[in-house]
Amino acid sequence: MVFYPSMVAESFARIIKPMIQGVKHIFMTPVTVKYPYERIENVTGENFRYDPKAGIAYPGYKGRHILYLDKCTGCSLCDIACQNIAEAIIMVYGFDLTVSFDKAFYDAFKKGEREAVGLVESIMESLSADGGKYNSHPKLPVAWSDIRSIQAKGDRFEWRLNLEPIYEYRSEAIIEKYLSRLGEWLRVNGWSDEVYEVEGADKEDEYHRLSNGVYTVLVSVTKIDEKLSHNKKSYFPAVDYGRCVFCGFCVDACPFYALEMTPEYELSATDRIGLFYNPKKLAKAPLTQPPAELGWIERIQMILRWR
Repeated sequence: MVFYPSMVAESFARIIKPMIQGVKHIFMTPVTVKYPYERIENVTGENFRYDPKAGIAYPGYKGRHILYLDKCTGCSLCDIACQNIAEAIIMVYGFDLTVSFDKAFYDAFKKGEREAVGLVESIMESLSADGGKYNSHPKLPVAWSDIRSIQAKGDRFEWRLNLEPIYEYRSEAIIEKYLSRLGEWLRVNGWSDEVYEVEGADKEDEYHRLSNGVYTVLVSVTKIDEKLSHNKKSYFPAVDYGRCVFCGFCVDACPFYALEMTPEYELSATDRIGLFYNPKKLAKAPLTQPPAELGWIERIQMILRWR
């Protein structure tokens, strides 16, 4: 085989050119940053927002949402805009979960009567049970009270189970998610579970009468009235960031300037529960925690690093 000088030069160039490019990159300013200790400085600090009257979308970083409760009317347009895209927004109410019983049941519980103690223990076990519906929106943890919260109300005793609002799209979901073990205990021990209506109650409320022929216990799921004149239903959006694609269509759809997207992008969590933001959490201003303090060795490396 005959080698011509042109062939040798071309082969040599194919070897040398990549090496030259590699040497050049050693002295170039790196493109990557050492997150979280180094941040991208040119990220805009403005919120992405939309003016429905002017029909103008103002540029801004599409990060975590912020909800203005004093503007939200519960129109559900953000939820509708998210449908068939990510289904990350769900409209929810705030509920209270309360157990009510008479003096006979309360005295039986204090004496340690088996049926009374068993019912109270099944309620506590239901509230502390973990596990959510991870094929849909996750089951959120709630701060629950204990039996020390039982208070006398007239001739009856009331025990409000939740210490903070329980946000769900309907009252039935609260019974299904948080009191499922109670339902199993009632069936095994021969208690009846009857749904009844209360005159003048909100249509979103739900009332259950539990009875074994001797004791009667009432379980009520009542909607919290936020007393907002512009949102009489107290109906607000919640965002599941395990689904959100940050498209901003929900902001575009809001006609009341109640929803914006902030530059907050640090939303990582160890499970899906931490990615679900209820209305109260969305209403809080975004807060980025500073990274862990660097040691002196890391600081010197950052100052002297070329790459």
